Amino acid sequence: MVLAGLLLGALAACLGGCGSPSTSTVAPRTDRAAASTSTTQPPSGVAAAALAAYRGMWADMVVASHTSDYQSPLLSQNASGEALSVLVQGLAKNQAQGVVVKGEPVLDPSVTSLAPAGSPTQATISDCFDDTHWLDYKTSGGLVNSTPGGHRATTAIVVESGGTWKVTRLAVQATGTC
Repeated sequence: MVLAGLLLGALAACLGGCGSPSTSTVAPRTDRAAASTSTTQPPSGVAAAALAAYRGMWADMVVASHTSDYQSPLLSQNASGEALSVLVQGLAKNQAQGVVVKGEPVLDPSVTSLAPAGSPTQATISDCFDDTHWLDYKTSGGLVNSTPGGHRATTAIVVESGGTWKVTRLAVQATGTC
């Protein structure tokens, strides 16, 4: 997948070198297990806010990817910095190549750390991002290739600034890494 390939390379580099998304009406589906009855409590407070920004970033990206709109104002609602740059660059490349993305990814994110301990302003999120049904199509019609996506280990850094949480760094690994 063109979009996934660009995201994989650029996003992995983004997080690797960095040290230690909304008004969208379309949201990526959550995993099926999360929809079933669970004995664990849903995240609240800081963790919930960070997860909302992460889910919002992907929801915004899904909307923009359907037309490869790299100038979509949605993109900056839940992403900033390096993460936003990578999303914009991926969409711009798709637009230049006449590619749009159809379908939606499936998310299963969880907060793995919060910092600083007393009053967190940064969260690390881990996900097993599934882009099996989020595929690249030529704007002229038809799939770009017959290679489906899959499950990709994904890590995001989400930062609070001025009361707003945004994804600032993102690393999406190769298919089959989770």
